[in-house]
Amino acid sequence: MGRRDRIDERTMEVLERIAAEEDPRVAWGVVFRRIRAMKEAGRDVPETLINVERHLRTDLTSQSQGR
Repeated sequence: MGRRDRIDERTMEVLERIAAEEDPRVAWGVVFRRIRAMKEAGRDVPETLINVERHLRTDLTSQSQGR
């Protein structure tokens, strides 16, 4: 499954929501669910969304380790 950089309207809504979200755990959950839903629907996941999820996951890991 290839990844495309085209971002649909629903994905833009997700990105806007997480930008306004103060709790990184909630933001990660929103992004993770969007990625899972896209994959389950057989759609390509935009690279931007994958990068955001990876960044949030890294931040959460760092916070949990006290960094």
